[in-house]
Amino acid sequence: MIICSCNVIRERDIRDAARKGHPCAVSAYRSMGCEFQCGGCEDHADHIIAEEKALGVAANKTAA
Repeated sequence: MIICSCNVIRERDIRDAARKGHPCAVSAYRSMGCEFQCGGCEDHADHIIAEEKALGVAANKTAA
């Protein structure tokens, strides 16, 4: 699914950036060589990153 139509960034791209340790949408976008254009996707991208953080924390607790 396309999250950012200005930069053509997919949900998968944002999740990958989150798994690599990018803490927010701004950092994730920069890692892809992009920056916000209209800003309409920022909240959604931040939400996806928060989901990935939560999944990572849950996985770490399960593995421990």
